[in-house]
Amino acid sequence: MNSTLQRLAVSLLPPILVPKTWSSVYDNAQNSPRRGPVPGNAPRDARKDLTPATRRELVRRGRYLYKNSGFVREMVSSMAIYSTGDGIRAQAQSPDSDWNQRAEDYFKRWSSRCEITGRYSFEECQGLVCRALDIDGEYFVLKTRNRLGLPSLQLIETHRIGGDDFSLSSVDGVTMDEWGAPLTYRLLEDNGPREIPAHQVLHVFEPEHSSSVRSAPTIQHSINHVIDEMELIALEKHAVKDNADVTRILKNEAGQLEEGTDFEFRDGESSAESDASNPTDLQRIVGGKLVALKPNESLESFESKRPSPTFTGFLEHLRRDSALGVLPFEFTADSSKIGGAGVRLVVAKADRRFSFRQMILIQRFIRPVWFYVIGDAIARGELEAVPNWWRISCVTPRRVTVDAGREAQQNRADVEMGLKTISDHYEELGADFGEEIERRARDIKMILEAAERHGVPVELLWKPATSVTALPPRQESTP
Repeated sequence: MNSTLQRLAVSLLPPILVPKTWSSVYDNAQNSPRRGPVPGNAPRDARKDLTPATRRELVRRGRYLYKNSGFVREMVSSMAIYSTGDGIRAQAQSPDSDWNQRAEDYFKRWSSRCEITGRYSFEECQGLVCRALDIDGEYFVLKTRNRLGLPSLQLIETHRIGGDDFSLSSVDGVTMDEWGAPLTYRLLEDNGPREIPAHQVLHVFEPEHSSSVRSAPTIQHSINHVIDEMELIALEKHAVKDNADVTRILKNEAGQLEEGTDFEFRDGESSAESDASNPTDLQRIVGGKLVALKPNESLESFESKRPSPTFTGFLEHLRRDSALGVLPFEFTADSSKIGGAGVRLVVAKADRRFSFRQMILIQRFIRPVWFYVIGDAIARGELEAVPNWWRISCVTPRRVTVDAGREAQQNRADVEMGLKTISDHYEELGADFGEEIERRARDIKMILEAAERHGVPVELLWKPATSVTALPPRQESTP
C-alpha cells in the first residue's frame, strides 16, 4: 500500500520535484508519510553540525543535569572514580634506573600543588578533567608558570574558550592553519579575550569525528530523556501527595453531599425512626468509632494506585537508554536483575570503558605534562638529560572486578608458569613494580636481621609458599 501511494505521488509530481530517496533500493532511505522527517542537514563536516550556539546549549543543560539529577551524577562520578581513582601515576622508562627514580620523585613533589592557584594536586586535576569530559565534552589545560617561574597548570573550562566565529580558518574560538591544525585558542578572560598559542594548550577530549574541532558532552544524548524523567517524577510526586491527602470517599445516589455536615449522626430518641440504634451507645459498648450514614450512602477507604508498576518500568527504560554509550545501566544504577554471567559481562564492559578513558587522559594530558615538567627540570639543571627521558608508562588504579579471589588465584598461577610478568601483575593491582620489589626486599632483609638478632629460625617468622633457594644461611653467633 505504501509503495502504491508513492508511485501515485511520483506520477503526479513534476520530475524535478520527485524525491530521489523514493527510488532507492535501501528501505531505510525511503521517505514515508507514516514517519516524521529526520532532522539535520545532508552529511557534512562535524564542525558544521556542532555550532557555537549548539555546543553552549548542550553544555548548559549537561551542567544542569549534573547538579540536579542523581542518576547523571552517579554515572559521571563512577566514570571519574574508576578511571582515575587516587591518580594515574607516571613511571619513567629511560635506560637509567637511578635517573628514573630521581625523575619520578621530582614529578611527585611537583604534583602535590601543580595547579596555578595551589589548590589542586595533579591527581585532583585528573578527576576534574575526567568529570568535565562527560559534562562539558572537553577540557583545556594551559601550560604556564607560577610566580616563582616554575612549571604550573591552569585549568580552563570549556566556556572560557570560544567565540561566534565560523569560517574555514576559525571555528568557535580555535584558529587553524591551512591543514586544519590548531594555531591559537581564544581565552575569554574577564577583561577581554586573549589569543593563546596552541603549543601551550592541552585540549583534552574524546574524539568521535576527524572533522570536528570542538567536542559535545558525552551525556548529550541523554539530556532530553533525563529532563523528561525529572519532570514526570515531579508531576507524579504531586499526584501521590494529592492522593495521600484523601483517606475516605463518601458515596451516595445523588452524587452530592447534603447541606451542613458531611456525616449526620442520627439519634434514636430524637429521630423520626425511633427504632434506630444510637451510635453513641454502640460506641460505648463495642469501642472504636462508629458512623451512621443516611440511606443509599456508603463510606469507603481510598486506595491510591500511584505510582503504578507501568510508570516505574517506563522510567527504567528512560534511564537505560540514557546510560547507553556512557556506562552500563546495571553498573550505574541497578544490578539486582542480572545473574552471575550477566554481572561479569557488565563489569567487563565497564572496565573497557574505564580503560578507554584512561587512555585519553594518558595520551592527551599526562604524557604532555610529564614532557613539560621534566623537560623544564632538565633545562634548569635539576635533572640531567638521558636518552629517552620523555618515555613513560602509566600505572592506573586497580581494575574493577567481581571475582577478586578467583582472578587473584589465576594471576598467581600465570606468574608462576611464566605466562604473565610480575610487572603486569602489579599494574593490574594499581601498584608500581619497582616500588613493590623494593618494599619486598626491605621486608625480607628485616626478617633475616630479626631472625639473626634473636637467634630463631627464619621459618618461624616467614615461610613463603614457594620454594626459596636464594635465602642466605643464618650465621650462628660465636660465644
